[in-house]
Amino acid sequence: MKKIKILLTRALSPVEIDYINKNLDENYILILPEKYTEEELLKYVEDVDILLGDTITKSILDKGTKVKLIQVPWAGVERLDFDVLSNYNIPVCNSHSNALCVAEYGVGLLLSIAKKIPYHDKLLREGSWNRNYNKENNSGVSPYSSYITNKTIGFIGYGNIAKNMAKLMKGFNCKYMAIVSNKERQYEELDFVGDIENLDYVLSNSDYIVVAAALTKETRGMLNINNLTKMKKTGYIINISRGKIIDEESLYYVLENKLIAGAAIDTWYNYPMDSKEVTYPSKKFDFHKLDNIIISPHRAAQIIGEVPYLDDAIYNINEFSKNKNYINKLNLDKGY
Repeated sequence: MKKIKILLTRALSPVEIDYINKNLDENYILILPEKYTEEELLKYVEDVDILLGDTITKSILDKGTKVKLIQVPWAGVERLDFDVLSNYNIPVCNSHSNALCVAEYGVGLLLSIAKKIPYHDKLLREGSWNRNYNKENNSGVSPYSSYITNKTIGFIGYGNIAKNMAKLMKGFNCKYMAIVSNKERQYEELDFVGDIENLDYVLSNSDYIVVAAALTKETRGMLNINNLTKMKKTGYIINISRGKIIDEESLYYVLENKLIAGAAIDTWYNYPMDSKEVTYPSKKFDFHKLDNIIISPHRAAQIIGEVPYLDDAIYNINEFSKNKNYINKLNLDKGY
């Protein structure tokens, strides 16, 4: 039987590659180019059936006439050129099988920033019990934590990750609000459903804002100085989707000036090109020097012994030789 060929179009780690090979049906072969440049990918694409990755160009698609499936091995699709993809009759899918582990991480970030656990840990390692906080001049970070029970959580985006977070947080008896792309849908667990026009309302009435939307042309920079200042001064923001949904300068401004209580962020503005180099999460602003933020190095989807974000991608690839009932097909017109 002729092997179905999959071309990897963006570098993955040896752990990720082993996980894919271990879980693919035996009639597939994964092709790994020496480099992940357009020039290098063009050497292989003419004879492959599936593209796995988000480095996809017009030249690659023009030459890859046998390609019948494009699979992004994770949730983020902001690197794709949707204008180009819309000219080809090829299904494009991403993966949402990381939803539960990212949701768990989101809950962990929310709990940690509300209770200031990392901040207390940091001070106590230095021998400080943080008992000299001066409330009068607002010096330092208050040692007092915030309640979560009976508070309001506002979700910016309400997809698989946010829904899982809502389920996990159920025991706290929180109220839930959400900004969604289609507010005509029924969400029984939500106390308020709105669209972009209701963003200020959700920001100003939530104790915790959880950013869980896809990064698109519409959502890039949607949280900025014009609306972040509408948040409660006691409010917190948690980002587990993409950094650039929150305007970088605006986030730093509201944190540095303590216009909100704090933030817990797992997705950033600056990423290392080399794992050995010292890289801060922003080239422009010293987030790492602020005490009212938890900075996390994009770790929400990493689980010991598993690679959960690849599971949906592997399912779709295996489905290629069966019924082609793909999951997570992208809407190329909407860009997600």
